[in-house]
Amino acid sequence: MSLENSTDANRILFVKERMAWPRSSGHDVHTFYMMQALAQSGHSVALATFDASPADATANGGLEAEFCFRDTNQYVNLTPILLTKWQEKFRSYWGISHERIQWVASVAKEFRADAVVVSGLNVLPYLGALPAETTKIWYAADEWVWHHWSQLRVLQKSTWHEAKDGILKGMYERAYRPLIDRNWVVSKADAKAFLWLIGCRNNDVIPNGVDADYYAPGDETPTENSCVFWGRLDFGPNIQAVEWFCNRVWPKVRAQVPDAKFNIYGFQPGAEVMRFHGKNGVSVTADLPDIRTVVRSNAVVVLPFVSGGGIKNKLLEAAAMGMPTIATPRVVEGLNGQPPISAYRTPSEWAIALVELWQNTAKREQLGRDVRSWVVEHHTWSACADIVTAGIRKSYKSQPKVNVLAVR
Repeated sequence: MSLENSTDANRILFVKERMAWPRSSGHDVHTFYMMQALAQSGHSVALATFDASPADATANGGLEAEFCFRDTNQYVNLTPILLTKWQEKFRSYWGISHERIQWVASVAKEFRADAVVVSGLNVLPYLGALPAETTKIWYAADEWVWHHWSQLRVLQKSTWHEAKDGILKGMYERAYRPLIDRNWVVSKADAKAFLWLIGCRNNDVIPNGVDADYYAPGDETPTENSCVFWGRLDFGPNIQAVEWFCNRVWPKVRAQVPDAKFNIYGFQPGAEVMRFHGKNGVSVTADLPDIRTVVRSNAVVVLPFVSGGGIKNKLLEAAAMGMPTIATPRVVEGLNGQPPISAYRTPSEWAIALVELWQNTAKREQLGRDVRSWVVEHHTWSACADIVTAGIRKSYKSQPKVNVLAVR
């Protein structure tokens, strides 16, 4: 979208604790590409962080300005910090200082931000010093209570803490709900969860996009009988996905194809994942800054998620690279259009589908072309920017323009 009328353009300030490089988390991915898409749409965009961002983390983001708390360590007492008793308790719980909250308010004033969007989990306290006329938006993406409950296994004591974590996050979300004008989520399911669990009604569904130029098909020759998974390997849903696939599906696959290979790539793998390395054709490679070549060197992408919610960035990345993909049903929920991605529930169904796909080169190549066409049409960041702009306009207050401040 190009804004022909300058009065439609917003001054948008994103705030995160840090911008990581490489981008290993979903929040790093969607915050960067949302900033870039909004800038390309004609909005003025800036970024404020508490730690300095690596140059690569913000390169080509289209930012008008960058602010860093570590550089100034100063704040201006623009407005009082207006937090309730429970909001203050959670501010202390997350370890967010009053100085940082005041600094966010001073940066918002300096950049003339009309709205603040906090992106991530422990970020809602940053809304506490903003003036009433500022539109306040939380880029939650996924619903955290639902996230924790999805990982709970009644018969597995090691997961029981998820219930406590879910209750805690629910209390936190409810405490800060009065400060939130709009909430950004990535799926209709997350929007329903926010409505049911904390009563948040102004939920804008903004499905993730993908940089289809960066994640593009290559000329690698895929290794026969190989499949691949990647992601943060210290993240609960990713760990459970690997465990389910290696324990339940992979033995059935290897029984049919003894030389089958399962390649896992990701950041910070712990003992739960590393115990599979070097056994039964499974390999784990940690902390690659660029996974495109190694992913495209595999025949099939597997996304065996059994917990978590939202839209998986790795699914969109795989699609953009033209990779045939097998997933569980929860992975394809909330996507736009009709994704040409096979979804299976049981380990037996998975094993049969994977082996059949390995044996049919023509089918894999056609699926790769189809999934690439689908994601380019239905999951672009420019479309996300349009949804954001429409939602912000619904929350206009006394100012004719609105700005976005994203905090992680």
